[in-house]
Amino acid sequence: MRRLLLPLLLLTSAAAHAAELKAPDEANLDSKVTVEVVGDVDARAFVSIVAPDAAEGSYDSYEYTSQPRLQIRTPASAGDYEVRLLDAQSPYPTLARRPIRIVLPNASLQAPDEQPIGTAFTITWTGPSQNREYITLVPADAADGNYEGYAYAEGDGKGTVTLTTPTTPGDYQLRFMTGHTNKVLARRPLRVGDSEATITAPPTVAMGASFEAGWTGPDNARNFLTVVAPDAATGAYDHFAYTSAPSVTLVAPETPGEFEVRLVSADSTRVLARKPISVQAAQASVKAPASVEAGSTFQAGWTGPGNELDYLAVTEVGKPGKYIEYTYTRRGNPLDLRAPRTPGDYELHYLTGRSNQTLASQPLRVTPAASPGSLRVVSSPDAADAAAGATGQGPDAVELILDASGSMLQRLGNERRIDIARKALASLVQDQLADGTRVALRVFGHRKPDACDTELLAPLAPLNRSALAATVRGIEAKNLAKTPIGASLEAVAEDLAGVEGRAVVVLVTDGEETCGGDPAAAIAKLKASGFQVSLNIVGFAIDEFALEQQFREWARLGNGAYFAATDAAGLASGISQATQPAVFTVLRDDEAVASGVVGGKALSLAPGSYIVRIGTRELKAMIASGEETVVRPE
Repeated sequence: MRRLLLPLLLLTSAAAHAAELKAPDEANLDSKVTVEVVGDVDARAFVSIVAPDAAEGSYDSYEYTSQPRLQIRTPASAGDYEVRLLDAQSPYPTLARRPIRIVLPNASLQAPDEQPIGTAFTITWTGPSQNREYITLVPADAADGNYEGYAYAEGDGKGTVTLTTPTTPGDYQLRFMTGHTNKVLARRPLRVGDSEATITAPPTVAMGASFEAGWTGPDNARNFLTVVAPDAATGAYDHFAYTSAPSVTLVAPETPGEFEVRLVSADSTRVLARKPISVQAAQASVKAPASVEAGSTFQAGWTGPGNELDYLAVTEVGKPGKYIEYTYTRRGNPLDLRAPRTPGDYELHYLTGRSNQTLASQPLRVTPAASPGSLRVVSSPDAADAAAGATGQGPDAVELILDASGSMLQRLGNERRIDIARKALASLVQDQLADGTRVALRVFGHRKPDACDTELLAPLAPLNRSALAATVRGIEAKNLAKTPIGASLEAVAEDLAGVEGRAVVVLVTDGEETCGGDPAAAIAKLKASGFQVSLNIVGFAIDEFALEQQFREWARLGNGAYFAATDAAGLASGISQATQPAVFTVLRDDEAVASGVVGGKALSLAPGSYIVRIGTRELKAMIASGEETVVRPE
């Protein structure tokens, strides 16, 4: 009886380990085929496709049998093969096998017979599209397997792709390629011919001036126009503009002389057209008082080209490239400038915006200023004008607007501006705003480059400290994103819809409006809509005097205050003050010159007559040298 038992056990074991492979009879080369393993198989066993006469234990691309249905890479050559299930242990004996025929799939390409250089064109294809197959354009004599510019074949067996012809004329070939081994499935010849190109531009321009240049030629939006010296290398460029429109704006060099406008191929290997252009020298002058008081505001007139980035600057003597104060000529004529706070001899320069060349200058003597006085605004226990913000009562709603445009990626010390701003705002919402305050958060510049997007990231709701702080920490500035201040302020009325009491809007920004908006008009519209709103602006690292004055004016129009911040501590303080229940603005000759918080520290001011504005209320204040003036709203 025992002799019969052993053979029976062996037979039972063999049956338990019997396995079967299920797979299609035919599959495309260099693709993937589904193979199903049926039976009790060690998870470390594996499946591979090999030639029928391959030695036992041979394998190519393989997959383990940890799952019953596997995706196996097929060979790159057509022919008869075997799907084999191999044991997990060396020498990997075959546990099951089945034949499979690997075939070259049908594929086709349809395209024009000829195209100009550097031109985008469309190819229609049919063929496999599940394994990263692609269409490429290569020289006609390129070896199979080579590829250059390409596009993936995406679709259910058919579709279209767009490629761009090279910038060198000649005979080329379109090829439909497999995605793994670059096997050619279909090919089609393409003749790339030369293309005529022309440029239209004025014969002469002033140095640094913007001018329009038209072009005709290859339809490639990545070709570009530039202005360079006639002997510049083929790929050289200065200011440039892509040919995405039939006419583009270029900027002339800031050096007089003979130049040429060039139409250059997208890969910078060919100059497609040239046109001479003469750049003429510019004349300029500046006119300002010979002597001004330290720290005072003075006016400077100018003549000159007035190009977009040209500016007037106060500098040390003999150091025109190292400004102390500046403002762009595009701000107007005459311009307001601030005198240095240290008495001495200085210079006023008209400078070009790109190369900082001095076109005109004059000496500027800065004399000592009279000793300043101070102004302190304190709250009155009898004040009842909560709408004006004089009582210390908190606002009914706060909206924070954060600039996350490209300039916020600049560093201030060891940190990026955006990182400093996030920390300051996170601290505000976590530790400073009163419980129950309704808060909204709007951000611009955080979504995509070269855009004017503004988004309400956190709709108005009772303060949730942890959630809002997490939202703030997740904000990231985008390089080249623009600054839509006007559009953001226009959205405030909708953001604060339903607020019946007093609201405070705090704008934190490091730059000027760059999206064509009109912040002043947006502020006026907001006030006209009936909101009891104060707009406080925190300017971060603003080094242009005229821009700072512009922010002060917008804050004044919005019944609010402007706070200047030059570092991390200043930004945190400015944001904190801007959300206080009572802020004030100090005006002199109807121009905002300083801001503060009711009940806060005293402000240092030059002697003279001022107006203190608290919300919609205005109080007179006379500042005397060396004395403190106290203003108390009644």
